[in-house]
Amino acid sequence: MKERLEDTLWRHFFTNPRTNYNPYMVKLVEYPNHIIYDSEIMDSYKGNWNQKAFGNNNPVYLEIGSGSGNFAVGMAAKYPERNHLALEIRFKRLVLSATKAVKRNLNNVVFLRRRGEDITKFIGEGEIEGLYINFPDPWEGNEKNRILQPKLFELLDVIMKVEGTLFFKTDHDQYYADVLEFAKDLEKYEVIYHTDDLHNSPKAVDNIRTEFEDLFICKHNKNINYIEIKKIK
Repeated sequence: MKERLEDTLWRHFFTNPRTNYNPYMVKLVEYPNHIIYDSEIMDSYKGNWNQKAFGNNNPVYLEIGSGSGNFAVGMAAKYPERNHLALEIRFKRLVLSATKAVKRNLNNVVFLRRRGEDITKFIGEGEIEGLYINFPDPWEGNEKNRILQPKLFELLDVIMKVEGTLFFKTDHDQYYADVLEFAKDLEKYEVIYHTDDLHNSPKAVDNIRTEFEDLFICKHNKNINYIEIKKIK
């Protein structure tokens, strides 16, 4: 008997069997040009994402934690001369993201089901021009779990080109302050811009909002913190 697609995919992602499957898991296969969920395929693209995924030599930008894709799709539309990779784990968010890209006929953005700590496994040396981290979990009380901390820059030492830039947005004021503080000790990086009120800054005109960003503004009237950190050597 031929195995159901649901069972095949579930065994690909998980070890424990289950009766009811996430319906969005099966929809992943409907977007072969915009979603990659197989780690082996991602790893095989290491160092050659431009040609294997996009068929060009444009600069590559990476987003960790892309949510439902508003930012990644917005960036791909705004900068067609760039290639965009966006990491997300949740099935529904990946499908929603790919749907948005297809509707806008964007072929310069691919969504990857992968965690940020794995980036050196599938991104090659000096392969990215920029990294976007938007509204990550601040991990209050467990700050050691934050994605943006000094050890992240050890990974960027490998995958980011010199003159490449990390872009960081957060609604969490202490997270913002903590990043500015530890950035002072980063030998290969320099804070080139920061503001605790992005939407009332000169950067506002080019800012593309995430889903969470709209929520913070509309419901909570919360200021948005923003930092740019450049790799200088």
